[in-house]
Amino acid sequence: SDVCSSDLHEGRNHQVKKMFEAVGLLVDKLSRTQFGNLDVSGLRPGEYRRLNKKEISQLHTLAVTKTKK
Repeated sequence: SDVCSSDLHEGRNHQVKKMFEAVGLLVDKLSRTQFGNLDVSGLRPGEYRRLNKKEISQLHTLAVTKTKK
């Protein structure tokens, strides 16, 4: 099994899977490693951490900006 990395700046439900299948590649598993300013670096699978106030504020700003478009 091969591993492929892809960066999307905006994605819809199953977009990555559909893109790969369109060129004949089967997708077994997808992992979101970043969302907005958050990423999973330093976390093991299944592990989580609390967001700090700055991260919450940045996500709120991102959400408000997206809804105004």
